[in-house]
Amino acid sequence: MAAGYTHEEAKTRAVLLEMQSYEIFLDLASDPSVIRSRAEIRFRCWGPGVSSYANLAAGTVHQIQLNGQALDPADVLVDGCLHLTGLTADNVLTVDAESGYPADGRGLGRFTDPADGSVYVLATCFPNLASRLLCCFDQPDLRADVTLSVSAPAGWECVSSGAVTARPESGQAGVWRFATVPAMKIYELILCAGPYVTAAEGNLPGQAAPIPLSVRSRRTLAHEPGLAKITTMVGTALAFYERILGVPCPYPKYDVVFAPGLNANAMQVPALMLVSERLLQRAADPEDTVALILAHEVAHLWFGCLVEGRWWDDLWLAEAMADYLGDTAGDEAFHRPAAWARYGMRTKPQGYEADSAPGVEPVSSPVEDAADGLSKPWAITYVKGGSVVRQLAALIGDAALRTGLHDYLTSFGWSAATLDDLMGCWSRASGRDLTEWAEQWLRTPGVNTLRPELTLAPDGTIASLSVRQDPLPARTHRISIGLYGRQGGRLHRRHRIYLEMKEPRTAAPELTGLPAPDALILNDQDLTFAIIRFDDRSLRNLTECAMQVDDPLAEAVCWTAAWDMTMAAELAASDFTDLVIRRIAAEPVSIAVDTLLQRARTAADYYAPPGQRPALRQRLAAAILDTIGRTRPASRTQRQLAAAFAASAETEGQLTLLRSWLAGASLPDGVSADLDLRAQILATLSARGLASDNDLDAYAAADPVGGQLHAATCRAMRPDPAAKKAAWVAALDADQTLHLARAHATGIWVPGQDAILAPYQDRYFSEALPALSHNQTYTGLQLAGLLYPATPADPVTLDATTRYLAGSDPFPALRRVLLDQARTLGQTITAQAKAAREG
Repeated sequence: MAAGYTHEEAKTRAVLLEMQSYEIFLDLASDPSVIRSRAEIRFRCWGPGVSSYANLAAGTVHQIQLNGQALDPADVLVDGCLHLTGLTADNVLTVDAESGYPADGRGLGRFTDPADGSVYVLATCFPNLASRLLCCFDQPDLRADVTLSVSAPAGWECVSSGAVTARPESGQAGVWRFATVPAMKIYELILCAGPYVTAAEGNLPGQAAPIPLSVRSRRTLAHEPGLAKITTMVGTALAFYERILGVPCPYPKYDVVFAPGLNANAMQVPALMLVSERLLQRAADPEDTVALILAHEVAHLWFGCLVEGRWWDDLWLAEAMADYLGDTAGDEAFHRPAAWARYGMRTKPQGYEADSAPGVEPVSSPVEDAADGLSKPWAITYVKGGSVVRQLAALIGDAALRTGLHDYLTSFGWSAATLDDLMGCWSRASGRDLTEWAEQWLRTPGVNTLRPELTLAPDGTIASLSVRQDPLPARTHRISIGLYGRQGGRLHRRHRIYLEMKEPRTAAPELTGLPAPDALILNDQDLTFAIIRFDDRSLRNLTECAMQVDDPLAEAVCWTAAWDMTMAAELAASDFTDLVIRRIAAEPVSIAVDTLLQRARTAADYYAPPGQRPALRQRLAAAILDTIGRTRPASRTQRQLAAAFAASAETEGQLTLLRSWLAGASLPDGVSADLDLRAQILATLSARGLASDNDLDAYAAADPVGGQLHAATCRAMRPDPAAKKAAWVAALDADQTLHLARAHATGIWVPGQDAILAPYQDRYFSEALPALSHNQTYTGLQLAGLLYPATPADPVTLDATTRYLAGSDPFPALRRVLLDQARTLGQTITAQAKAAREG
């Protein structure tokens, strides 16, 4: 039985065993090259005399005892499973083991601060790494009380989910002891250790009692201005959730640690949030979205920590709720009324793309193990999941949705639950049987496209309007329909209705007789998860007005539709880019302008024929530069525009201006050459062979968090065969850290470098895929996507992909990656060919 145990095996074990407690001791002080663990696990067995197994994949196992009887590791430990026979009603399993630090940093990471040489250790167990660190019973529905002790070197601080109950004298080596944390999943175990400093602390006014909060970082980042903002962000989100859910924060303390080497943006476990240092540099900006990222994590205290899905097929129960609640908090608690508009502009299109992909899976579908559950596209688990929760709120009302969540948390708190459990709570709260809704939205893949069928009467009024949804099967939608009139160069809403749809075609008779609108926008409040299209009259007026609509939500819906049309070759890439140029020339976009401009660059670089790219990029860069001067100085929008100009610069004059900006000269009023802008300038210059090693070394020294990684990406971007070779080798090096592997891979494929990159089209299939064929980690799948030869729109790559899929039988998640990449490549080939014919 392998360490990656199946769902059936887990269900059998959950019926047989009941976890009681873990007493865990971790030794970080005796040998800096390993972590030694001792786990004492108490558990009940409901079938005395039967056999079961624990999970153990540590590098070395020193001792195993079951109920006082010593077991020989060679006899009982096979492929990560510790076989246990002769279990009694009450059992004690004790295992002493040790693990080294893997080269890729997964699970156990050891980071040396280049600024002062300090060492920081990060041990994380999610999703299936706990057995590398200690013996455990690792599955979501086997919870237990966990008590942790840690031996640490002198001068170190240790942080985990439990409150510190004992610690060494200040500056001394010794043992740290933590309070017991109730009903934990063992994969929630995290330890942060090293010479951390407390940058901020205070008490949050929790409903049940004040909640002590601390914010920590490594010493060399202790003066970052963003640290002072974190307590307010976290406290605002926590108070909001306590109020709308009616359930107090489940834990008596809260720590936030900016952890070096963290692979994710952030991670929440009971009473402890880990945050990437990349976000620390953004946290000082009051216009940044860091608060919403942290709000997502705070929501996991309830959804994920207090209640978790019973198995990995219901991972969405935590992630979708956190996504939905995070942006709801942005709207209602952080008073950012454009939070949902930004979500619709920036995030939902990724959900639409993923849900239209070949081989896509539902939000909730059977998976064999944790690796399969985590390999499901995040745009399905998070984005579609969160979006359909918002759709449900529109259908049953916010009050019923929140009442159902309260019922769910109080009924299943400190335990595991299922999709059916949550649907039962929402059905009771709404008085509406949601079984069919769940089947449509959560257990069936695919996204509908909504199309208006508008007929006008001779007098210019609406004769009829129906909304058609395809492809089948039809789903239940509750949408808004906005009727907009044109005033000069803008569109203003004159009328709105709400329509519940269940059939393939649904009429809206209440609009009959109203004056014909200049633009009719389906789903204009972005309540449902669906792609939309326009009637001809609406599309003409929207494009003539450059999508200037008086409602940010409606404008986001329109831009998302225009981008989807571009990818589907219904709108030429040059038309989309020119539409963006006219929009920013008319008035700065208030929501996600960086996303809009990035899509304009993508249209020029990928969906336009190669011969059109230079002119499109030149016009785009010129329009952005002009807009920078008309934008409020030092605003977030101006900073985003400056970075977009740096990414779009094409002509010799524009590139020369970038060199000046890099040196701190010729900058527009209000723009500073901060790390973000310098990073983008260096990427553009590197792709042209215009950034020196000194430039990149200076940036790496200036950015202690991501400087080395960005320098690696920039070196990979150079139009130089030697640079490509070095990046390719580094990306596939099995001993490379995850961060650096991604950084090298990110820079390899650059539009316009087709001749240099030609050898790597074949090498992807002959070298990269064999190297990644068994790497089912999230990073392995990322590398499979990043290294795919996507920049040359070449049918040869499509043929090679088809042959590989037919002959190699890759594991399901890798198959999905290849199918997605091939679909995108096919879209670019089609769009370029169509534009060339019509151009």
